[in-house]
Amino acid sequence: MDKEKNKPEEKDNQDIPAKEIKVEKEAVYPDEIDKLKNQLQEKEKEAKEALDRLLRVRADFDNYQKRAKKERNEFEKFASEGLIKELLPVMDNLERAMNSANETGEVAPLVKGIKMTIKQFKDTLKNAGLKEIASVGETFDPSKHEAIKLITEHEEKDNTVVEEYEKGYSLHERIIRPSKVGVAKNNKKG
Repeated sequence: MDKEKNKPEEKDNQDIPAKEIKVEKEAVYPDEIDKLKNQLQEKEKEAKEALDRLLRVRADFDNYQKRAKKERNEFEKFASEGLIKELLPVMDNLERAMNSANETGEVAPLVKGIKMTIKQFKDTLKNAGLKEIASVGETFDPSKHEAIKLITEHEEKDNTVVEEYEKGYSLHERIIRPSKVGVAKNNKKG
């Protein structure tokens, strides 16, 4: 029954004539063609110049990156040059002390020379920003101290550093090596 209803509508649609569409071709004049060709050539030239500029900028940037990397490597390679130059006299003094001890056979001048050299060495490192971390008698601070031993037989309060096994150092306020210490624990005053 539904098929019969659709049939009359289909006939109605078939009776409507299709509209004819006419496309008129625009007339193109030779002057306009020449003008368009010139514009195209200009745009091609501009595009080529822009590409050339882009390639030059890219090459300049690549060269800059290579130069910056080389300079950074050179800086890292020679960053410690100043400190090493300051440490060379320390090494010279140690060699002099050893030579003097070998020539004279006496130990006292060697000990004196080594003490002076250690002082010179410490002063050089101090001038470079190195500081010793205070430990014995201080309250244990895990950011500055590394507890390697708990000492139960001691008169100090709990968490007090009572022994230092290895000195700690900071460089410009940054801990570069914590002090290795013994800490009082479970004692009479704690």
